[in-house]
Amino acid sequence: MHTIYKILGIFLIFHFSFFISSCRHDDVIYPTIGTPVTEEVREGGLYVLCEGNMGSNKARLDYINLETGTYYSNWYGSQNPTQLKELGDVGNDIQAYGGRLYAVINCSHKVEVMDRQARHIGQVNLPNCRYLAFQGDKMYVSAYVGSVADADLLGSVYEVDTATLQITREVKVGHQPDELCIIDDKLYVCNSGGYVTNRYDSTLSVIDLASFTEIQQIPVGINPTRLRVDDQKHLWVCCQGNYNEIKPQVVVVANNEVIQRIPMPCSNLSIQGTTVYVVDNEQNTLNTISTIDYQTAAFVFQNSNQFEHLYGLLTTPDALYLTDAKNYVSSGLLYCFGYDGRERWKAKTGDIPGHLCRVTGAYSLYGDTIPVPDNQSPFIHKVYDYLPGMGQFVNELPKYEEGDDAASMCRKCEQALCHNAKGTVSLGGWGGYITFSFDHTVYNGEGCDIQILGNAFYMSGSTEYGSSEPGIVLVSRDDNQNGVPDDTWYELKGCLYDDPLTQHRVTKTYTRTGDTLQNPFHQHPYYPQWLTADQYTLTGALLPPQSAVIGTQNVQRILEYGYVDNKPNSDIEGTSFDISWAVDETGQAVVLDSIHFIRVYNAVDEVLDQTGELSTEICGAIDLHINN
Repeated sequence: MHTIYKILGIFLIFHFSFFISSCRHDDVIYPTIGTPVTEEVREGGLYVLCEGNMGSNKARLDYINLETGTYYSNWYGSQNPTQLKELGDVGNDIQAYGGRLYAVINCSHKVEVMDRQARHIGQVNLPNCRYLAFQGDKMYVSAYVGSVADADLLGSVYEVDTATLQITREVKVGHQPDELCIIDDKLYVCNSGGYVTNRYDSTLSVIDLASFTEIQQIPVGINPTRLRVDDQKHLWVCCQGNYNEIKPQVVVVANNEVIQRIPMPCSNLSIQGTTVYVVDNEQNTLNTISTIDYQTAAFVFQNSNQFEHLYGLLTTPDALYLTDAKNYVSSGLLYCFGYDGRERWKAKTGDIPGHLCRVTGAYSLYGDTIPVPDNQSPFIHKVYDYLPGMGQFVNELPKYEEGDDAASMCRKCEQALCHNAKGTVSLGGWGGYITFSFDHTVYNGEGCDIQILGNAFYMSGSTEYGSSEPGIVLVSRDDNQNGVPDDTWYELKGCLYDDPLTQHRVTKTYTRTGDTLQNPFHQHPYYPQWLTADQYTLTGALLPPQSAVIGTQNVQRILEYGYVDNKPNSDIEGTSFDISWAVDETGQAVVLDSIHFIRVYNAVDEVLDQTGELSTEICGAIDLHINN
């Protein structure tokens, strides 16, 4: 591996600060005040977890809405006015995962669990907890476990179920474990030995996630604390030495072996692209941001003392954020820079701003609305997948033509649905689905967020019965940021979700040879003709039958809420959906601040004498937060 070390010329001087009211007492929580800090528009927001001094009970969560440029001090306090002592004592880590925020409050021995607006959901009580990592539906937490008095005790890593917030497994590691990260099926943990200053630990523990056992310890260097993984699955470790004759170094690990040692000051690091950004906050030395680059071969120091104590660091594709803890007993500063080294803005924070977390949600207080650029459309923009169940309108809505494949059928769905085209797409029999998105993130705002149009109608003189062919709505966030709908799906819970006759996790296989459903009105093939395979299997929930014969009509009971193609489009409330209805595959409520993808599938499996099978139809969708 050819590695370059080059100091980035980002040396910043500040001569003023913005005052943000942040008074706090044990029994009174003052509301946050939004302070403009920049006119620059960026997507989403940024949380700043301020540690506060040990024993002062002053951990604080600030927030900046990057889309309005407004900085809110003590955001958590205003969002949670009934939480005594607010966050607690010493904020140590904050991460966003699965629609939630998780904050480690070290000396309060807890992980605070919040929604993306930092509203309290629950907490996990863990002794002397330190840092977080996530995979699947599990959270992993490092913990010193013991106190200074029993510093010889080994530390632990706990596995926590994110749905129930219950501890499921524990494994012992080295002394005083700090940061941790996951590569494939292995969890790596820095063992710092931070309580035993005369004999620090010097290893990374390797934990097999399947068995949850420690399978190896990798010697890296004295006092390893910070840990990151790059796109080549190399681990970058800050080994801070003993703050005396053993000097700090950055250690690179690949395939569980040390492949490089870089002697340089290191107290924090972050990776963006192929560049590792390293913070040196040693007093009276550099207080600089350094870069370790993969492509050149020069190593140059440039001295600068423009910061008092550089501390927190976060790199994102569009900006670099860092914090200055100043004197560690009073307010600090948050900086934003471009990668050209130019300071964009700065804001005054709470005490010891140490941990940063970028989120997609852009929130404001007191009913402020999220700004929407004029060029965003409220209508469907793109169709990703279309796979109907066998049915009488398959190959007709949209029309199949010889030579069509899955991609061309998606384009035909777009022609019918996008940009308020007011066409119709049939999802065919049970399980048939379509996946689409808007040209923007859809935020979880007040009330319902999206309207999905069908072709349902009431029977004459009744709103209890009519033509209802209900489809279930799934939503997903682009958590891996690859622009395709391959992340976790969540169901928007409708009124029949908990009905004892509703069946969850049903599968059904359609075969080309089984295409015998033709009725006198639709005698074309019902099997999707663009498929090359002779069978396919669909999965989902199956709602109980709601059909009845009234007079001479086949009709269905109109469901109360939560399903597509169930009520007429003129009933905006009845055809709209709230992202807050989201549940995971176990039925547990999840908190999503926003979504990127929507899937609708036919949730009924009935064939009626007069009209054939019930087929959910889609005629469009609207983001209700955008004026149309």
